Amino acid sequence: MFSPNIHDIDEKKSRLQGMSGAGATGHPDYDPALIKHLMSDHAALRDLLIRLDDHARHRQFAKIPGTLARLRDGLMRHIEEENEHFYAYLFRSAANDGDALEDLERTCAKMAGMARLALLFTRHYTEIGVTLLNRDAFSRDLEVISSLLAERIELEETSLYALYRPQDRTRGNRVLRNDGSSLCGVCLKG
Repeated sequence: MFSPNIHDIDEKKSRLQGMSGAGATGHPDYDPALIKHLMSDHAALRDLLIRLDDHARHRQFAKIPGTLARLRDGLMRHIEEENEHFYAYLFRSAANDGDALEDLERTCAKMAGMARLALLFTRHYTEIGVTLLNRDAFSRDLEVISSLLAERIELEETSLYALYRPQDRTRGNRVLRNDGSSLCGVCLKG
């Protein structure tokens, strides 16, 4: 079983805040196609997790390294796009609301931790490989990672993505509020 090391979550959070805070060189614009694209990524990531489970169950060990690499690469690309386009936009939108910004920082740190565990999982099993001897451990770890990513995806799709809306140009920067379109009462307060 792999042992995660999550010591750099604060560093990633600071980097995200730097992208969206004062002095950032570029601000992400609202993209009406972004959420659909991110949800498509989620479907592809779920498919890769199912494939990994199938490969382990059917003892197709030779297929696991390639599928792990696709999961790692897809997850890294997805996280970078979310950080650059989605979370940076939300941070900028919440810049004038301390409570919303604080809640967003906590949520972002939680999301980063989940993603980091998934990436550590892919690295661990890429390095040691999956064989008949460690297949059960791989399957247990895969179940945990699948559950974590499912939680992250559900939170994003049912709550956070609803907060991604164009800014009201007549009022300047929009303050993020949970107006009922978001089901997440913990993430951003209304």
